[in-house]
Amino acid sequence: MTDVWQQVLEILKQKVPMSQFETWLRPIKFHKVQDGVLTLEVPDEFFAKWVKDNYLDLIKDAMWNTSRSHISARFLISNHGGTYQENDKPSGLVEESGGSRTEEVRDSLIPWFTFETFVTGPSNYVAYSACQMVASNPAKIYNPLFIYGSVGVGKTHLVQSIAHHVIEHIPQMKVVYMTAEQFVNEVMNALKCERLEALRYSYRGRCDILIVDDIQYLAGKDFAQEELYHTFNYLFNAQKQIVLTGDEMPKAIPRLSERLRSRFLSGLLVDIAPPDFELRKNILLAKAQREGVTLPEDVACFLADRFADSIREMQGAYNRIVAHSLIRKIPLTYDLAVHVCDSIVAPRSQKINKENILKATADYFKVEVSDLTSNKRNRGVSTPRHVAMYLLKKHLGLSLQAIGDIFGGRRHPTILSGIKHIEEIKARNPAIERAIKDIESELGIV
Repeated sequence: MTDVWQQVLEILKQKVPMSQFETWLRPIKFHKVQDGVLTLEVPDEFFAKWVKDNYLDLIKDAMWNTSRSHISARFLISNHGGTYQENDKPSGLVEESGGSRTEEVRDSLIPWFTFETFVTGPSNYVAYSACQMVASNPAKIYNPLFIYGSVGVGKTHLVQSIAHHVIEHIPQMKVVYMTAEQFVNEVMNALKCERLEALRYSYRGRCDILIVDDIQYLAGKDFAQEELYHTFNYLFNAQKQIVLTGDEMPKAIPRLSERLRSRFLSGLLVDIAPPDFELRKNILLAKAQREGVTLPEDVACFLADRFADSIREMQGAYNRIVAHSLIRKIPLTYDLAVHVCDSIVAPRSQKINKENILKATADYFKVEVSDLTSNKRNRGVSTPRHVAMYLLKKHLGLSLQAIGDIFGGRRHPTILSGIKHIEEIKARNPAIERAIKDIESELGIV
């Protein structure tokens, strides 16, 4: 096993800066491997703790690459007499922490978020095809891949499908999947615990495919953005695959650093538009088939028409209808669907749609809806128009492109500017704050 340890050192030499290798890794001496436990000699307890906290995962990966064996590790503290003394303190005795990173990722994925269960249509086929190509040939095409679209259009389903496919078909590749919120939390915890270096190596040294979901969560979090920027550069230069999702295209995400934007824009950007009626219906029918539920087509059509603005609300209504049918032991019929939606879901969803948001805003400010959606630029219309944009984004989660289409084909920067204007002034302008609350009250939101 001494030869194996020399091979491990050669691998580690390629993965860490030479100064760190000479300081923290070369001084380690191989002692023995027995019953799946690697015993290493180190100079003192501080040295053992530092190696454990910063390099242990790298050592385990290198051992796997050379001997194809999962090991735990412990450290022996060498005293001046040349004998060994076991370090039984928690910092010196390191047990195997559990399964591999790939197993951890697999456990974090939704099992049915695969390519096979994704329902395609005109609004999402390009994104679906791009994700399939990336999953089959990671880092060979479309790197980075950035998928964007409004809430509930299937972004997470697609990128988790990539992870599932790679884990199953290219098992030697190490996949990391996380939300941007998880990334931020890990970075801030590592900063607090002074373990940033170990965290960096966990992404950069143990990752062939990095998937980060909901990248808009990074907005305004400067330190986490800085960490992602350097991780992105490292992985991209090492020809590793990077996949990202966001509610908006990178240029439209507020408080995102320009150099991160430029990195995201360097690959393929694909948007997923809201699904049309036929796709919404097929999504429901596929969900019912997967769950072993007999869903009448007239019920699927009713739900697809009733919940045109939100796939998640549509699926939530479906869940409620199925639950009523099972619990009350009655057939799942069109009349049951209407009854359940009227009593539980419909009052809110009927009011909160783009038409009623526009009408309530126009009525409040005493202008016509046609004025809001026209190209008029006078001050009497611009503020109500911006408020309507803000409410459409806040309550329907529409993309900037979808909102721009409502307002006469206005471009993304114009819509973003209008929304940001309202966000900035409502805190210091009681009249605008009051107007927004009154309109929301009229819509039954508050």
